[in-house]
This record gives sequence, structure tokens and C-alpha cells, in this order.
Amino acid sequence: MTPGLPLSRCTGCGTGFFPHRLICPRCGEASWQTDRVEAGVVEQMTTVRYAAGRDQWEPRYIACVRTSEGQVINAGLEEPLPEQTAVKLFDRDGCPIARRALG
Repeated sequence: MTPGLPLSRCTGCGTGFFPHRLICPRCGEASWQTDRVEAGVVEQMTTVRYAAGRDQWEPRYIACVRTSEGQVINAGLEEPLPEQTAVKLFDRDGCPIARRALG
């Protein structure tokens, strides 16, 4: 797992987006630089249950996370977390994952 998520920052207006956009919806520019966003706060969490070829259902936790850059993204959680919990963001093979921030 790689720390942080790739953030595409528009070179025209400086707005950051995740996931990457082809054209900036704010200014119409199509030129980007890549930054990373590493932290956020859980705004809302839900539990999804899936079977994935098994007889027993297992819970998966998904959260809306407001990043330190201001974007709201959907991220997988490794454990249920209450709203307003500070998290660190990770990239697991292209999927955003959030973990409780320690300290």
C-alpha cells in the first residue's frame, strides 16, 4: 500500500481532483500536475455485506472522507470508524483506503 492518494492539480486554477479529470470543471484547462493527499476526516460511514463466493456474509466498511485538500472521496476502511475521525489515506492498487490516524 502506498501512502497518500494521487491528486491531479489543475495548472490553470490550482484546484485538486481525485480521481483524475480530463478537463478542469472549474476553468476548462486540460493541463495537470500530480500531487498527493495524505489525510482526511470521516464524514459518513456505511457497512456493506458481501458473500464473494462464500456461504457466510462478511462486512465491508466504506466512508465518505473529506480530504485535507477539501475533496470528498469514497474510501474503504479496515475497521468501522465514527464520524469526524481523522484518517490517513493510502492507495491500494488504485483503490483509496483510509486508516485511523494515530497521534
